[in-house]
Amino acid sequence: MANYIVCLAHFCELHGPSTIICTQVVKPSIQDKHILAPNSKVQTCASCELYIPDGSANIITKDSLHSSNKGNGPQMVFISNHYPSSQDRYTALTKLVMKSLSVETSSDISKPMFFGDAINGYCINKIFTIKDINARGSERKYALIVISDSETDILSNWDIVGLYFNEVINLIQERVTKTMEEISAQKISGNGNTVTGLLDNEKYLRRSMIKPKSLKELTDDDHIFVKFHLWAIELLKDILR
Repeated sequence: MANYIVCLAHFCELHGPSTIICTQVVKPSIQDKHILAPNSKVQTCASCELYIPDGSANIITKDSLHSSNKGNGPQMVFISNHYPSSQDRYTALTKLVMKSLSVETSSDISKPMFFGDAINGYCINKIFTIKDINARGSERKYALIVISDSETDILSNWDIVGLYFNEVINLIQERVTKTMEEISAQKISGNGNTVTGLLDNEKYLRRSMIKPKSLKELTDDDHIFVKFHLWAIELLKDILR
């Protein structure tokens, strides 16, 4: 079975290309090797933060790998955390995230992109942006990345990965848009007119307002990373069946 990592990364205005959350599937017998200790949570900015509601460093789900087998398939463990505990996987993921967000480019970001090598692995990624008035250029840049040590396996799942990418990107963008609309509605004065002075100041001072902001805050959803974990599980099940 090929090794896969599903990752959400972004271009942090303070730290550059950074991993926010990655999901791996492992056998129960080696589960402990891939779980981060509670004290392994790194101090970082809000944009790079992985927020888990119960404050733990890992999201862990035990499930059958093949849902079509009605629970009779091989039992596996799906683990999501801020970064892989394996030094080799951490190094490879860091390099692929860097390339995804600052080196490899495409003239059409609406389509997935493929690159990689036998040393660091092969990946399919898709870049997307979300609006945020507090960010440089009024938008934040993210990447969804699926990594495998098998070039043949990952390319054979190109269509499946693309469909899942579109699903989660639409979910995030729609949620951010809804949150922005709700915030804008709160800036309406009592007589129904937009508080133009406040909005003009925001535009004028935009550069000075650049600050880290978590995807949790941008979507106004405390469970956004738990939802990503569940989405990644379904993706992994489909490409490993």
